[in-house]
Amino acid sequence: MKSIRVIFKNGVFVPLENVEIPDGTEGITVYLDNQNKEIEKPSWWNQLKIEEKKKEALLEFSRKVATRVAFNDIKVVASLEGLEVFVLVTDEFESLKPVMEVALNVYERKGVYLPVQVISERRLSRWKEQGNKIYNSIEEGVSIK
Repeated sequence: MKSIRVIFKNGVFVPLENVEIPDGTEGITVYLDNQNKEIEKPSWWNQLKIEEKKKEALLEFSRKVATRVAFNDIKVVASLEGLEVFVLVTDEFESLKPVMEVALNVYERKGVYLPVQVISERRLSRWKEQGNKIYNSIEEGVSIK
């Protein structure tokens, strides 16, 4: 058994090496997805000063959460201590499990841990009334919805 590199061109596999392949030869084709294709970057992409891998994980997270939960906003707070993701919802108890499942799925696929908190608008309003500094952090965070 021998292996050679080929490229699929005009409906035919063409060897990249100069080699004669006899008629009737059987083969197995393994192909690679084009990893160099650019992902469409959302408007918030350049606002976050974090590594690209984390931005990609955040993008996947925000897209998947949108299919599972009705949310008001997703805010990312990046500080010297790290990264925190706040999912702002109407009912935190109903939304908690699906959001955490999405975060776990992103971790399993991308290998990037996203510390996620699910916060109700009611709780956020209370923090605002109390003058809690976490409210200010969330409000100043970058929206990735």
